[in-house]
Amino acid sequence: MRTSVLVFFSLWSHFVLVFLLCFPLLLNAAEPNETTISQLSRDEVEIQSGVFLVADRKIMDAHFGKTVVLILHHDAGGSSGLVINRPTEQVLKDLLPTVEWPVPVEAIFEGGPVLRDETLALLFRSKSTPQDMKPVFKDVYVTRKARIFAGILQDETQSKGHRLYAGYAGWSPGQLEAERRRGDWHVLFADVDVLFDEDVSQTWSKMFARTQRRFVKKDPHVLHFKPLSKNIAKKD
Repeated sequence: MRTSVLVFFSLWSHFVLVFLLCFPLLLNAAEPNETTISQLSRDEVEIQSGVFLVADRKIMDAHFGKTVVLILHHDAGGSSGLVINRPTEQVLKDLLPTVEWPVPVEAIFEGGPVLRDETLALLFRSKSTPQDMKPVFKDVYVTRKARIFAGILQDETQSKGHRLYAGYAGWSPGQLEAERRRGDWHVLFADVDVLFDEDVSQTWSKMFARTQRRFVKKDPHVLHFKPLSKNIAKKD
């Protein structure tokens, strides 16, 4: 009996020592730090036309807090995109009252803080490649030409979806990359169904949840201890 007890305490002391030495590794594996998350994000999806920027929870800015931005253009000269989950109470005839629109009550979304009262953009989902429209990703196109707006709004049969945005989001050269390194944005490939979802109230929370699931990965530094044998204190 005495021998069994001594063996038990000897093994237990070794277990405690190993646990104390490895505890910091376990903490780091359970809760990836900001650098780890930022690195994973950078490695997985590059900033480019046709991706979503998903605002991090720490962003409290009135223009970008809890937003999802579709990137339309990105190169060494800067970046631009449209916030996709900020509907407004304005309709098309409010912004351009002198124009005869086929659908004057078409709802307007806030595309961003830049030129909010001066520019309109139309995102359009088309089965075929439309003329005079810039491709964004898959079957989604964008235009700022009013004459194209009118044609699309009048003939909904040629479209599987569209949305109008006032203003846009813009970044100077290197600005968006710096914000991403800081952890302000997470990047995902854009999703057509999310883009044209009628209920945008949950768009940010759904997309943010997707960004977090990408970080739940098995860490090779996690140590898995085998349980102590039930027979360790068995009488001789």
